[in-house]
Amino acid sequence: MPMPDRRVVLVFALALSASLTLSVTPLSAQTGVAEAGKVSAKDALGQKESRRREAVEHYLRAKLYAQESEFEAAVREFKKAVELDPTDGALRREYGELLRDLPVYPEAEKEARKAVELSPSSAGAHRLLGQVLLATAKDNARLEEAATELKAANELAPSDPQGAIAYAQVLLRLEKPKEASAVLEGVLDRANGPAVLLLYGETLERSNQLPQAEEVYKGLLKLDPENRAATLGLLRVYDRGRQFDKAAPILQSFLKQQPGNLGLKTQYGGLLLRGRRFAEARKIFEEVLAGDPGNREALRLYAALLSETREPDKADEALRKLQGLEPDDLEIPYRRAMNFLEARRVPEAEAVLQELRASLLAKKPNGPEIAQIDGQLAYAAYLRKDYTAATARLEPHLRGEEGLNLQAYSLLLQIDRDREDWSDGLRLAKDAYDKAPKKTPVLRANYAEFRIRSSSAEEQAEGAKMLDALAAEDKAGTLMAADAWQRLDKFGRAAATARAGLVRDKEDPDLLFRLAASLEREKKVAESVDAFEQLLKVRSDHAAGLNYLGYMWADRGENLPRALELIRKAVELEPGNGAYLDSLGWVYFQLNKLDKAEENLRAAAILNPDDATVEEHLGDLFEKKGDRSGARVSWKRALTLKPDEDVKRRLDDKLQKTDAKK
Repeated sequence: MPMPDRRVVLVFALALSASLTLSVTPLSAQTGVAEAGKVSAKDALGQKESRRREAVEHYLRAKLYAQESEFEAAVREFKKAVELDPTDGALRREYGELLRDLPVYPEAEKEARKAVELSPSSAGAHRLLGQVLLATAKDNARLEEAATELKAANELAPSDPQGAIAYAQVLLRLEKPKEASAVLEGVLDRANGPAVLLLYGETLERSNQLPQAEEVYKGLLKLDPENRAATLGLLRVYDRGRQFDKAAPILQSFLKQQPGNLGLKTQYGGLLLRGRRFAEARKIFEEVLAGDPGNREALRLYAALLSETREPDKADEALRKLQGLEPDDLEIPYRRAMNFLEARRVPEAEAVLQELRASLLAKKPNGPEIAQIDGQLAYAAYLRKDYTAATARLEPHLRGEEGLNLQAYSLLLQIDRDREDWSDGLRLAKDAYDKAPKKTPVLRANYAEFRIRSSSAEEQAEGAKMLDALAAEDKAGTLMAADAWQRLDKFGRAAATARAGLVRDKEDPDLLFRLAASLEREKKVAESVDAFEQLLKVRSDHAAGLNYLGYMWADRGENLPRALELIRKAVELEPGNGAYLDSLGWVYFQLNKLDKAEENLRAAAILNPDDATVEEHLGDLFEKKGDRSGARVSWKRALTLKPDEDVKRRLDDKLQKTDAKK
């Protein structure tokens, strides 16, 4: 492209400079002061205007060079312009924008700060500084400073889409998606192109406003069916909302376009795995691994599937193969240990964890990974009921550089619950609460729970107030408060808490589950069934709800065909859940299908070896099969596992009756 005639530009610059001086009339010409004073003032003014005209010339040259992508020359000319006219805030801003775009962030930040100082009411200056701070932010303090500047820019020019986009971006980085979506809503009618709508969809998605996000992405796809970003956004919405049947066709359409893309095929398999469509996912992973036996992501996901479907040996085989491909990836042996822990093969899990711990100590003895491994070793000890060993593992890691270790804190509190050591639980919960810079819902709920468990009426009253205040805040607080009331066996309070939350968050599946479960524990069976049925209308794949309602009916010998249907679906969704396998065994027991009952109850006993209900069911099964001695062993063991009072009375009665038959 031919270069523009720079002489034309210079003539324009001179004309512009001349025009800038027309409105300036020296004060001395109006007041008649001494001639010497007039000459001095004119000279000073003349020098100032001369420098300003020269600054304009350099500015225009800089703009020309920038248009021609001659950025070094553009920077050089801008710098000269700023040296000649250092108090022009607009000039500083434009120079800073060029430096930002190159990007030369340190110099851009310097010019942006000067522009804000010289032109504090300039939206562009505040936006520039905020954008530079956002681009270079490595911590929350700098993000907060960026947010302050971008908020100022947005308030000075609320109808400017560019400013709204920048402010929304920093709010997203600060994990404030609801605020970000509110900012963007003000400029949606003035935005051109898909950029604002894509960002708006992301803010809705991340603030869990999934139906609204779906609507935005679908609207974009109506305008532009080939918009890949909108398609991926819709895919994320369906994935996050567990609408896997809607997500699967999107990935399938991508696969049709690229049938040989193993990475895409693996991603599709991962989606099927998250959707609990295990048979389809298995087929996909096996196809990928047949074509590429060393596909690391496929091996990782295939191992996860095998672990989920209670095939721990096959899962370990896949993980060992992956470990051979990535010997330095410490996540793989850690995953091997988790596979064994989930299968309740505690000694094997401990062996892998100990080996991993020794390897880490040799490389970086003070790394945070040691605390994570010790946490899992403590959990293994907890499963063996060796509370002393578990506590010894956890206490050194209770606090680290980043504050409270929630994993250690939660398990230590659970040990106190199991031991019924309410005073130590209160000490631990209070200490964590007092030292926390932010009083999170989990800290507040735990502290309140142990205050209520104390022998002090005053503490009990304060704990109840804390839970009521927590429940009134938001959904997360309501769930934490309801769970605390359930742990306290205050099921009426738990139900009331969940019911109040549902006034605010209508038909929320998590709150409906808390309500239904609490009503059942209150012996309000009809109301509980209604709540569970409502839950399953809202979320048909809610595994816990399916299992709970199915087991309620199975335990009462009611609606057994429907109970079997619900529980089987729960097990299909979570085949490694010991409680669900126990429910499945029990409904088969009630249907007099004893072989099926035994198969599932024994599997449940492996996964939940210290569950009093599972042991009781095994005892009932043995009795029905004529093995009275085996039945009594299971019932006696169930009594040692801290059953609730109703179960304890029932077990005592069974033992007395069978003893009388000897």
